[in-house]
Amino acid sequence: MSDRKDSKTHGIDKYHHFDDSADAGGQLKSVYADWADAYDDDNDNKLGTVSQPTTVAMLARHCQDKDAVIMDVGCGTGLVGMHLKTAGFSIYDGTDISAEMMSHAQKHGYRKLLDLEPGQPLRADDASYDATLCVGVFTHGHLGPEGFDELIRITKPTGLICFTVNEGVWESGKFEAAITALSESQTWQILEQEKRDYMVNEGVQAFYITAQKR
Repeated sequence: MSDRKDSKTHGIDKYHHFDDSADAGGQLKSVYADWADAYDDDNDNKLGTVSQPTTVAMLARHCQDKDAVIMDVGCGTGLVGMHLKTAGFSIYDGTDISAEMMSHAQKHGYRKLLDLEPGQPLRADDASYDATLCVGVFTHGHLGPEGFDELIRITKPTGLICFTVNEGVWESGKFEAAITALSESQTWQILEQEKRDYMVNEGVQAFYITAQKR
């Protein structure tokens, strides 16, 4: 019997049965280490995920500078980077908790790829990016709205922050309240917010949001 890892039982299945009650960081690393080789195929053909091109298109509506310096937080295998390149953006970095996932991202034009430890600050200086993207990270068992602080920290004043929030955690994770609080404190201004398809084959939608840092 072959011991080759199959995405159905080792990658996507772990994702579907993720237990967010304990050691979420360790579980995430295990899930994505096992899923890395099959992730792109599963993303397209099993989940029908459209968040990467949709978010990049949203960025492009608000940023005409193709030389903008961009950070892709939770870059995974680099699908966002692939769409950034297609859209004409040329300077973008990525960071992720999974070295196995990032090994696939290398082919998508990232200037640099940085390790990320769950619960630790991003390895980026304050106000160092013109735009920060975070796609597929605000979801079940991953990261709550406390993650906004780091996205804001590394983004330049008047820079853009584009992110998705899975509809399944929108209310339970209190994302709407956190987004409103940051607007009311004039930390950022919401330029766009829309609920759209996220994982088409799963029947899941997400909120797509662009904020401009004050």
